[in-house]
Amino acid sequence: MGHSYLLLGPEKGLKEDFIKELRSKIGQCEVSKFYSFEDYEAELFAQLNNNDLFADHKLVILDEAQEIKTVDKVKPLVEYIQNPSDCATLVMISTELYINSSIMGAVEAQGKDYVKKFYEMFESRKNEWLSSYFRRNGLSIDNRAIAAIIEKVENNIQDFENTCSQMVVYLRTIPGKTSVTYDDVEDFLVHTREEDEFSLFTYIAFGKLESALDCLHVLLRTKDSASVTSMCASRLSTYFRRALSVQTNVQKGMGIGLRRDEDSSAFSTKVFAGDRPITMPRDREIYRQCCMRYNLRDIERILVTLAEYDVKIKETAVVLQGIMMERCIVDVICNKGRHSKPLDMPRL
Repeated sequence: MGHSYLLLGPEKGLKEDFIKELRSKIGQCEVSKFYSFEDYEAELFAQLNNNDLFADHKLVILDEAQEIKTVDKVKPLVEYIQNPSDCATLVMISTELYINSSIMGAVEAQGKDYVKKFYEMFESRKNEWLSSYFRRNGLSIDNRAIAAIIEKVENNIQDFENTCSQMVVYLRTIPGKTSVTYDDVEDFLVHTREEDEFSLFTYIAFGKLESALDCLHVLLRTKDSASVTSMCASRLSTYFRRALSVQTNVQKGMGIGLRRDEDSSAFSTKVFAGDRPITMPRDREIYRQCCMRYNLRDIERILVTLAEYDVKIKETAVVLQGIMMERCIVDVICNKGRHSKPLDMPRL
C-alpha cells in the first residue's frame, strides 16, 4: 500500500538523501513534482490515483507544504492520506518544522517514521563537517577559511558538499597544495560565481554600489548588452516587488527572523497575487537586508523609478543603455529611488 511522508525543516541536503533512498526502495517509478503555491490539486490527485501502464509505482512530491492552509486544500489532502492509493507514494516537503495540524496528524497516524524533521547543522557541527571533509581529501583547512565557507555557501549539507568537492578539484591543480586558506576560498568562490540579475539585486539590497556596478559590467561583457539592459530593470522590479511584500508584512507586525526560534512569517505570508514564499535561508537574509536598508516608502519609490528606467532604456540608443542602467543603480542605492538628475538621455 502507498504511504505519505512529511519531510520538515530547513536542511535540504538530508531531505534529498531521504528521497533518493526512498526511490531506491520503491524501485522503478515515475516521479512528479508539484508546488503548493500553484494550482496543483487536479493534476496531483490524478497522478496519485491513476495507475500507469509504464511504471509499477509513482512517487509524487508536493513541495512548500507549509503553504497549504485553506480548508479547500487541506481537506482533500487529508482524505487522500487517510485512504491512499496502492500505486503511489506521496512525499510532502516543507522548510518549516510544523505545517497544518490536520495534515501532520493524518501523516503521523500512519506511524512515527512517516514524519521526518531535518534541522540545520549547528555552528560547531559545520566546523567539524568541513574540517573532516577536507581532511578526507588530503587537505587541512584553517578557521578563517571555514568561516568564509559557512558565510558564503547555502547552509545545508548538499550545498556544502557540492562547493567543497569542486574546491578540492580546483586546489588539486595547484602543485604542492596541502592546506586551504581564506584566500583560497575567496579566489575559488569569486572565479566560480556566475553573476546574474539576482546577484545584482543582492548587491543593491546590501547597498554595495561598487559591487553592483561591477556585476552590471560583467553581465554586459558576457551577455548580449541590449538584452541585459532591457532585462535588468524589469527583473529588479520583480525582486523589489517581493521585497515590498516582505516589508508590508513587517509593517503589519510580522517577523523577519532567520533562526528556527524566531518569527519569520513575513517571508511566507502572501500580500499580492502571484507572491511566492521566500524559503531559502540565503534568500531570506538578502530580503531581510533589503528591508532593513529600504523602508516601505523607499521600495515603493524604487519600483516607480525602475519602471521609468525600463521605458527610457528601451527608448535609448544601444551604446548608451549601459550608462542609463548605471544611473538607475546609482539612483536606487544612493538616492533610494530619487533621481539625481533628469532622466533624459541624448539619442544617437
